[in-house]
Amino acid sequence: MKPTACSNAVSAVLFCVSIGVCKPPFSVKVLISMIEAQEEFFKSEIIKPFEKKQKVKIDVRHFGDVDSIPDELARHPRSVCVVKVPFDKAGSLVNKGLMKPLDDFLTPDEMRDFDKVYLLTTLGRMQGKQYYMPRKFETRIMVYVKSRVQEAIAVWRNFREDINAELKKYNGYGLPATYLLEDDPNRWDFFDVFVAGWVWAHTSYNGKVAGRIGHRSKRYSGTALRVIDRAFSCGADSASIVTMRGDAVADAFCWEALYAASGCYSPRMWTEAWSGAGVWDGFRSGDVFLSFMTQLDCFFIHGTGRDGLGGFLENPEEMGVAIMPAGCSVALDAAGNPVREGTHAISTGGWWWGIPFDTPDPRLSYQIIRAITNTENQVQECNRFGMIPVRKDILGDMSMLFGGGWITQVYDVSFKQLMANKKTTLPAHPRFDEIRNVYLDAWFDIVVDRNWSLDRKTPDPRYIRQVLDEHYAVQVAKLK
Repeated sequence: MKPTACSNAVSAVLFCVSIGVCKPPFSVKVLISMIEAQEEFFKSEIIKPFEKKQKVKIDVRHFGDVDSIPDELARHPRSVCVVKVPFDKAGSLVNKGLMKPLDDFLTPDEMRDFDKVYLLTTLGRMQGKQYYMPRKFETRIMVYVKSRVQEAIAVWRNFREDINAELKKYNGYGLPATYLLEDDPNRWDFFDVFVAGWVWAHTSYNGKVAGRIGHRSKRYSGTALRVIDRAFSCGADSASIVTMRGDAVADAFCWEALYAASGCYSPRMWTEAWSGAGVWDGFRSGDVFLSFMTQLDCFFIHGTGRDGLGGFLENPEEMGVAIMPAGCSVALDAAGNPVREGTHAISTGGWWWGIPFDTPDPRLSYQIIRAITNTENQVQECNRFGMIPVRKDILGDMSMLFGGGWITQVYDVSFKQLMANKKTTLPAHPRFDEIRNVYLDAWFDIVVDRNWSLDRKTPDPRYIRQVLDEHYAVQVAKLK
């Protein structure tokens, strides 16, 4: 029988299938949340080369709300290989049984290699197993305008009498007995920030007298984290953070009240409910001289001239960075020393790469993450988007990043901050999201709405402690 066109076509298809030519590539999904420029880099310069090399199709899906990760995984069952997870969501996803530990499919030798390659892997270890691989580390550092800090250091003594009178309202004493505004911001504590802030708030700049310290003030997690970090600096441990009790938590709220009541904070914090972009714009407009920002914030503020990062300072060389100020109590003892001294430590955060429990191929998931975090890709992302590296080889040879200059300085200070943080991370409490929201409620009540004393005028540390103990600590106690 003479073959027909149809039979020839069928034969061709069968032949293709038999040799694998027409077989479509294995397809999986990766769930991420990144800024637009970084997401484009991720897709085109990291994922595409991996697809070509491994003959696999990767569908990169964006999610905007970190609270939606469980829903996103449920929406794509047995097809998600990798998901990007923020530190503060890591524990809850494990508790819900949504993540697969590396120990379940890697050999002991492979686990040892994993620990040799990456930094701070123990932070991703939960319930005795390694659930996460590091994507990037984040910690806040102090960012300031160099010339304005130098001005404050030069003239603060002219304001000392007024500053003492202001602080005496709160602690009955004033500045510490042997106080001196340190020349090096890396040695500052909360009193130093207050003094510089007072000088700026009582000096005219561009015809305006106003507070020049600013941080996130929107009702969202970034603001809550700023307050929690202040408590860590004052000496809080995880137990006091999740109970909202103790001297350190009360000291954190007292300092927030003092900065607000004294006018040290920029008034735009209250009128515009700043996210990170609001603080960047504050640096641009001259309304902010000092803030507490992540590494990515630093890249936006300074600018790189690529990836949409144009900068927010007229003179980028004015951006200075230092480790976070040390915490302490507002209260002083009879000798004029802080009753409680804290540290420079705040929380280490960031993002993990996690493997969903129903991944179609755990070893492929692991391959993808190792490719994403290889040395070349890490160097590119760190240089372009302000990520703190997660690989030990990069930490051991910082020349892999830009030699010298502002980027190296940001990383140098950031690594010092990570060392100061030690193992300080947000508590792995199953309902920490709700606890964090209680901190927001407390901050808006006590600081924004000025519920810091009976007359809402001068902050009263004893009253603030009472509000925390009798109202907000009671709320979090119910979140078991």
